[in-house]
Amino acid sequence: MMKRAAPFVVVSIFIFILIWKYGDPITFNTNNDDERKLAKIQTILPIKAPEPKIRTHEEYFVAIKKVCGELCNFEKKVTPGKFLGTVSAKVDCDALFNIDLIDRPSGTKPPRWAETPQKYKELVSHSGQVGIKEFYWDNTKLGGGRDVATVFNKSTVEDFIGRWNRRQHGNPYVGASEKTYEAANVVNVTGKNVLVIGSQSPWLEAVLLSRNAKKVVTVEYGFFLSEYPSLEFIRPNQLRERYLDGTLEKFDAIFTYSSVEHSGLGRYGDTLNPWGDVITIAQAWCVSTPDARLAIGVPTNVNGPDRKNIFLPSLLSTNANGVDRIEYNAHRVYGPVLYPFLTTNWIMEWPENDAKRVSPTGSASYQPYFIFKKQ
Repeated sequence: MMKRAAPFVVVSIFIFILIWKYGDPITFNTNNDDERKLAKIQTILPIKAPEPKIRTHEEYFVAIKKVCGELCNFEKKVTPGKFLGTVSAKVDCDALFNIDLIDRPSGTKPPRWAETPQKYKELVSHSGQVGIKEFYWDNTKLGGGRDVATVFNKSTVEDFIGRWNRRQHGNPYVGASEKTYEAANVVNVTGKNVLVIGSQSPWLEAVLLSRNAKKVVTVEYGFFLSEYPSLEFIRPNQLRERYLDGTLEKFDAIFTYSSVEHSGLGRYGDTLNPWGDVITIAQAWCVSTPDARLAIGVPTNVNGPDRKNIFLPSLLSTNANGVDRIEYNAHRVYGPVLYPFLTTNWIMEWPENDAKRVSPTGSASYQPYFIFKKQ
C-alpha cells in the first residue's frame, strides 16, 4: 500500500512547492487562461530538445559561421589602404568567445589535404583565390594534445631576458628578437599590459619584459606555466572563461610572431577551421583597449612593383602586391587576399618603408612585423 501511495505523495509535494513558490494554483480548466498557464509551467520546467551532435566538419563549419556572423564572411569588400587593404565587420565578442564550446567532429590525426572536406577547401582558399601546396606535419603532441606542463621558473625567464640583453639569445627565428625589439619600441610597451598569442618558448616575452612591460600574458594551446612574477601562460579555455566572467584585464598591446598562421589547419591537433586565424585576431581585438596596437609577424609575401614571386612560379600573379598561398597543413603565407581579412577591424600604421615590408623572394621564412591600430 505504501509503495502505491509513494508517487501520489511525491506529486502532491511537488504541486505544493509550485503553489508556495509561484503563487496561484495552476489548474487545467479549459478557459482563456490555458495558454498563459502552460507558458508558466514551461518557464518553471523548460522543455528543450537536446542539441544534435556535430558529426561532420561541414556541420561544424555551419555552426561556426552562424555564431561568427559577418566576421567570417570572406566576400566582404576590401577597402584599399596605403599598403594592405582593410576589412571591417561587426563583431559579437561574447559569441566569438563561445565558439570554443561548439561541439566538434572527433578526430585523432590531422588530415592530409586530399582528406579534407570540399567545403573546407573552398572556404580556406577563399574560393580558389589562394594557392595550395602540400607541406604536411603532425605536431599534435606539441599543441592541445600536451597533458604535462612545461614550467618556466623565475631563473629560466631571467636567463632568457639576460641572453637577449647581451644579444646572445640564439633565437631559431633569424632576426625575430631584433624585429620584436623594434616593434616594442614603436608600440612603446613600457608599463603596459601585453597579450602574446602563441609562444612555446618565452623568447618574445623576454624582449617585451626587457622593455619593462607591466605584465605579459601568453595564450597558448600547449601546456606551459610561468613562475616569473610578471609573466603568465594561459590556455584558450582560460582566456574565454576570464573574458566571459569579467575577470580578464584589458590589454594595451597584442604581439604575435609565427603563430596564428597555423590556426585552423589542424597541424597542432586543432579542429579544421577555415576562419581560425581570423577568429583568433578578432578575439584579441575584443580584449584590447580602444587605443591598443597589434604587432603581428606571419609568413608574408607582399611584393613591390615589378617584383616577381620566385618561390612558387606556378602562382605568378599580375597583382603587384604579392601572392597568397597555404602550405597545408604547415602554415599560411599572407598576401593581398589573406592579410586584410586576418586583420579585420585593424588599420596598418607601421612600417611605411618598403625595405621593412616587401618580400624579397616570397619564402615563408620572411616574417616582418606589421603594426596596426584599432578602427
